Amino acid sequence: MANAIKRPPVVAVLGHVDHGKTTLLDTIRKADVASGEFGGITQHIGAYEITTKDDRRITFIDTPGHEAFQNLRARGVSIADVALLVVAADDSVQPQTKESIEVIKKADIPFIVVINKVDLPGVNVEKVVKDLTRQEVYLEGRGGETPMVEVSAKKGTNIDSLLELIALVSDLNDLTYTDEGPLVGGVIESKKDRRGIVLTVILRDGRLKVGDTVYIGASPVKIRAMFNDEGRVVRDVAPSTPVEILGSRGMISPGTVVSARPPAAAEGGNAVRGVPTTAADFFKEQVEKFNFIVRADSYGSLEVIREKFAQFEEIEIISGEVGDLTEADVEMASATSANILLFNVRMKGNLAKKVELENINVFEFNLIYELLEQVEDLIFALREKKEKEEKKVGEAKVQAKFLKENVQIAGLKIITGRIRMNDKAELHRGKKLLGETTIRSLYQKSDQVAEVKKGEECGAIFDPKLDFQQGDIVKLYVQ
Repeated sequence: MANAIKRPPVVAVLGHVDHGKTTLLDTIRKADVASGEFGGITQHIGAYEITTKDDRRITFIDTPGHEAFQNLRARGVSIADVALLVVAADDSVQPQTKESIEVIKKADIPFIVVINKVDLPGVNVEKVVKDLTRQEVYLEGRGGETPMVEVSAKKGTNIDSLLELIALVSDLNDLTYTDEGPLVGGVIESKKDRRGIVLTVILRDGRLKVGDTVYIGASPVKIRAMFNDEGRVVRDVAPSTPVEILGSRGMISPGTVVSARPPAAAEGGNAVRGVPTTAADFFKEQVEKFNFIVRADSYGSLEVIREKFAQFEEIEIISGEVGDLTEADVEMASATSANILLFNVRMKGNLAKKVELENINVFEFNLIYELLEQVEDLIFALREKKEKEEKKVGEAKVQAKFLKENVQIAGLKIITGRIRMNDKAELHRGKKLLGETTIRSLYQKSDQVAEVKKGEECGAIFDPKLDFQQGDIVKLYVQ
């Protein structure tokens, strides 16, 4: 087995607008000892890497803070190992602060609270601490485990302490990769300039070299050239280092997966919003039926798509036309909660921005057999999900973790329905399915019971064992 190699942490910076994220990032750039007093960043690529005084490398994702960029921010955190939650000492917890906390918790990554602007007169750090506690953020030394540092980004106060804390949190999480490991990464930014389409990519595992052919979403891309965050040409890149790549023939949405092989399921198109990683993921929020607006390159292609979709009662084509996507199509998709499907046609840049803001799924295909195969996968996944939901009998939340006579017991509160011995169960953390198990035993106080109902609490033993933690959700199904 290949030796594990330590990799630098990837850090996303989140928080409310005007709480000093940009100033903090600028100050951190100046702390980059490898680049001189004022840093060496010559162009903005959505991420950059610094070297600390202790010769530690850290990559920062420049994550937007305005409400309109909520989804992009969530994508940034999904690529990150650590998050910084920036809160201004003179403004405390605000709407985007709360939103950022939710994003971090869903991403299930460690984070550091950075209380900024402590140099301002009359600020009340204790108020910030109390307001964070109300959002269930419990700080070290205040009954919790979340580390905190007070800084002044403007004056550079405690920036070195912040960088040391990031390194410490990273060490505790043992961030490694292998050169021979499977290529795994993500797109964090895409743009078009004089060089053509340029994608900013960060890897989690494996290595990327000029000349490699990789899959970005379902699109094969041969790497023609790569540039680091200072605009210098590089021939190969390891995980955690941000790099610009040339070679894509089309625009790719931020958040799209980079891998050595094509995806097995429904990531066939580059969804502008919430790209699914599997067919089942796409239908997590779909109910009975879903609508499509279809744009194709020819009437022949459109007719084949219509005929295939007509075979499934779960699909309805709201509109089907030949030619590029129009603004009217986007408005119709928004009004009818429809998905957009593009076959061998383009979506102009101004429409891409509108689609992003309207939270519309867009799928793009170039090969008809890929489209037809993946539609079938989607429908079968939807039907399987419906059958499973019919067997669902309850849901519980993990409130505590106990160990008794070397047996792990989950302290549960029943949220909906009920729980019984021998129920099948799924353990979820955020949107991630951690595993499946069976309820072997149930306890209330010291007594073994057969059933516990909504609103009640109990202890449960899983068989097989699962690595659960506080906040996880247990979904229950009949055999």
